[in-house]
Amino acid sequence: MLLELSVQNLALIDHVRLELRPGLTVLTGETGAGKSILLDAIGLILGNRASSDLVRKGADRCVVEALVEVPAAANEAVQSLLDAAGIELDPAEPLVISREVHATGRTVCRVNARMATVQMLRELGSLLVQQHGQHDHQGLLRQEEQLRLLDLYGRHQELLDQVRSSYRRWIDAKAALEQAAVNEQERMRRMDMLAFQIREIEEASLRAGEEEELRAARQRLQYADKIAGAVKTALEALSGDDARPGVSTLLASAAREVAAAATHDAALTEVKELMETAEVNVDEALRSLFRYLDTIEADPDELAAIEDRLALIRTLERKYGASVEAVLAHLDAVKAAYESLVNHEARMLERTQAVEAAQAELAALCKALHEARQSASTRLSAEVQRVLRELDLPNASLHIVVEPRLHASGEPAFGPHGADEVAFLFSANRGESPKPLQKIASGGELSRTLLAFKAVLAEVDALDTLIFDEIDVGVSGSAAQRIAEQLQKLGRVRQILCVTHSPQVAAAGDDHFCIEKSERAEHTTTVVHRLDFAGRVAEIARLVGAGLAGQTAVDHAEALLRGFHPVQ
Repeated sequence: MLLELSVQNLALIDHVRLELRPGLTVLTGETGAGKSILLDAIGLILGNRASSDLVRKGADRCVVEALVEVPAAANEAVQSLLDAAGIELDPAEPLVISREVHATGRTVCRVNARMATVQMLRELGSLLVQQHGQHDHQGLLRQEEQLRLLDLYGRHQELLDQVRSSYRRWIDAKAALEQAAVNEQERMRRMDMLAFQIREIEEASLRAGEEEELRAARQRLQYADKIAGAVKTALEALSGDDARPGVSTLLASAAREVAAAATHDAALTEVKELMETAEVNVDEALRSLFRYLDTIEADPDELAAIEDRLALIRTLERKYGASVEAVLAHLDAVKAAYESLVNHEARMLERTQAVEAAQAELAALCKALHEARQSASTRLSAEVQRVLRELDLPNASLHIVVEPRLHASGEPAFGPHGADEVAFLFSANRGESPKPLQKIASGGELSRTLLAFKAVLAEVDALDTLIFDEIDVGVSGSAAQRIAEQLQKLGRVRQILCVTHSPQVAAAGDDHFCIEKSERAEHTTTVVHRLDFAGRVAEIARLVGAGLAGQTAVDHAEALLRGFHPVQ
């Protein structure tokens, strides 16, 4: 329920703050006074489109804030929506929703002082408030709206959720089948391509780490002569020759001298051991170098073979991956894809059976939903007809027809909402055959039909606040009186805000705001007043019309008001 509405710098509004109450609240005023501006303000916090044209001339932004009490029936859905956005909700406190529209066109949304998106306001608003403009009754002419109202009345939500989930499984199963249903020529082409790749990679007999080993071997062969020369020089330095002793001979001689000295001074024992260790290491190095020299040799044939092998690896890497490991991983993937195509028939059978099972499940759920809708349509038709009679349409009849929706082939046309199409057939006069609502109903009849639906659905609709903009358009006299009575009755279970030019509807209101334009010099401002009893009498007298003498209009207005509110 809307508890409070604050509007700043919106069109002609300088600043307005309204405290709203339960029941039927009416808003009246001269044409152009700004009644629609207030509805635009509510629309902004419901996520409607915003324009910089809404900003009052001379202001840099307009701001709309609303204090909204979340109805118990919508609490779970609102909680889920806010949780997804990381916004806290205290069930004991109302929501604070705000929207700023800047003159630059930028818009800023907040919920409980946390940033939000326009889409979030739209989703949140759909759970809290329903707004009907002057032509919104035409929503009744849309088949999807007719189906929604029928399902709402029949309380089909659980069954609808099952149908929606089953429909998604069916769509996914069909997509998997279509993906698998590669034509035979394409399948053979792909198998040939995959077989070539498998053959090419397997014939190469790649090993993980092979490329690094080959690069090292190539470098050794490329520099074989230089390496051999360096090794020979090292051997000469270590072993010496007849003319000059080498490091090995000198080290052995030095070791013997130190060993002899160590027999006289134990302090040289550690040095002696180091010398002996060095002598052993030098001897081992000599033997290793001699062995290595026997293996190192420039071999052009081996080098050429290594270059060819590396070239092959580079070719495979360009085709299938950045490394030998990546090429081997691609081989595994290609083998799996090949096996899948080889087992094509088995896979097609499996996926075909999955589609058939999903379709059978969906068909059964759609049949159950169809039967539930047919049952609900009979009850809803009777309820709406009863209310239409109360709205001064005593001979009106409404038939709700629910039929299976079929393709041209005669197969059911499944959708996320089942496989039904619904038609509201309406007749306003006795003896006339019911025809589709959109073909025969006048504006006034449509307005009353919308109100009848809202009255019937009031007990099952989670929405706590309904807003009507001139739902009484196109009607007068006793019909206007009946609409006023029905709005007052609806106001006992829902909060209703209604913009009206009808004196009867204005008199039915539990609360009454008058919207006026205030003009001073070149400054025009919309102001809103909550009317007391005397103010309401005066305003309703204005609505009654200038055709009556002044006092007669006042007397008529007071009689209307006391007729709806005897205790005032």
